Amino acid sequence: MRVIERKGKAPKLPAESQLTRWFWQGLDDGLFQTTRCRNCDRVSFPPRPDCPQCLTSGMQWAPLATRGKVYTSTLIRAVPTPFIPSAPLPVGIIDLDDGVRLLCWLVEGAGRMPLDSQVEIVAIRYEDGCLFGAAPDR
Repeated sequence: MRVIERKGKAPKLPAESQLTRWFWQGLDDGLFQTTRCRNCDRVSFPPRPDCPQCLTSGMQWAPLATRGKVYTSTLIRAVPTPFIPSAPLPVGIIDLDDGVRLLCWLVEGAGRMPLDSQVEIVAIRYEDGCLFGAAPDR
């Protein structure tokens, strides 16, 4: 997974829980991962303690695809206060190659890409932590 280094602090880091700590630490190490059910093999994103399919709690960490396609995108102009320096904020829904669909920040020009364009998931490392986004596939 490609890591983009950014100066300064992140606009707003998500709250970290005991469960999501593994996700954010992995992202900082260049790993894109989530939970997969040991019982039925269902992948859940964002990471969950229990399976939404079979309702068991036997989840394990598994890698996610870091490539996918833009399903849809938009520019958010009325952004929350921490994101004002980044406004307008390009975001999109990405269909990863392994079937997971997620919402994320579009970086490095990905917000101007046509639908179905290939993107890669990247870690965006700030001084105080990591976020993730989608960038044009290299």
